[in-house]
Amino acid sequence: MKRFILLAVTVLFLAACNNEEGLNSTATPRVKYIRSTDPAQAEIYLTSASMGELIAIIGDGLEGVCSVRFNDVEAKLNPTYISATAVLVNVPGTLPTEITNTITLTTKKGRSCVVENFITKAPSPVVNSVSCEWTQPGGTLAIHGNYFFDKADGSTIDCTIGGLEATVTACSTTRLDVTVPASLDTSTKQRIIVSNDNGEGRSAFYLYDRDGIFIDFEELNDQGLPAWDTWGRCKDDIHSEDGIDGNYMLMSGKAADWNWDENLSLFFCNILDEAGTLRQELLPEKAEVSDCTLKFEVRADAWTDLYMTLWFSDLYNTFSVDGTEPQCHWRGYDLGLESGAWTTVSIPLSEFCYGKSEDESRTLTSSLVKNFCIFFFGALDDATHADTPINIALDNFRVVNQ
Repeated sequence: MKRFILLAVTVLFLAACNNEEGLNSTATPRVKYIRSTDPAQAEIYLTSASMGELIAIIGDGLEGVCSVRFNDVEAKLNPTYISATAVLVNVPGTLPTEITNTITLTTKKGRSCVVENFITKAPSPVVNSVSCEWTQPGGTLAIHGNYFFDKADGSTIDCTIGGLEATVTACSTTRLDVTVPASLDTSTKQRIIVSNDNGEGRSAFYLYDRDGIFIDFEELNDQGLPAWDTWGRCKDDIHSEDGIDGNYMLMSGKAADWNWDENLSLFFCNILDEAGTLRQELLPEKAEVSDCTLKFEVRADAWTDLYMTLWFSDLYNTFSVDGTEPQCHWRGYDLGLESGAWTTVSIPLSEFCYGKSEDESRTLTSSLVKNFCIFFFGALDDATHADTPINIALDNFRVVNQ
């Protein structure tokens, strides 16, 4: 059976070149059975599948199939995955209007067949991310994920943060807007749980999680600067008003093409001291660089162009945009950041992969994840954006497991 499944998949790839001939087929589709595409489940016939699951519909006369409906919901088809004997298709992730527990296959010529008693299962809710991990009590938090379906009685999906009910103010399949409970304790990390009739989804991350933060602008020296900062900023850049977690850094200036605004350009943080000792390990214990993400909070009050260059270094008190360290060129202005709103940013460390120019490829290694630099220097995406204002607040830099 396993050999047969592998053969069927091979046939599907070969079928692409005969797609036009298949769509003109007058054959009536016939389904023999349905299987998982997981080799470990190859010998089990399926009578149900979860939303999003990839399944193999096996039969004959399937080459002309152009429509597959689960209940009354149309699935997306890839012609490459359709042959005379098999159709590979993902179960749609939308709730049906009418539940009939059927799959209907239809060809371009109008031939069809119906698979009876096949149940489409809604998975438990999934929580992927939030708008801002430091949203304060009483504020609105957007939770991003999937399968945020209402319950069978018509009531909205439930949400708790730190065990306290969070009032749902808006809901779609992939987004949940809630009000953070007014009495929530933000001095300790708090988990999000959403639940409906299909189960519950828990966030893999926590709100107000201070584990791993290596820059939060709370520890200041006699000059009012971050204690680990030796370049580029002044005490007037450290603020707390309208912040989310105490102090934050404000970087302000104007965009320039391969030039820099002295008021804006640089932030450099020595986590590696002069003796070569790390004040703090940046990578989580036993973590690989490829499995890690840089997170921080940003409030972009003005930013149209000029990417933010970020890099890690193993050099004490030294920085150079012309150095050999892999850089990340982060274009936050392309993300539709809401002006004046704090947002949690996640950048996989795999995106630290450029030289000063983006036509040069580099690889970040754990030995470099020590000191940290931000420098606004590079090419504008649009020359007409020269001299446009940049006003960006930053806080809570940390490296976490993905």
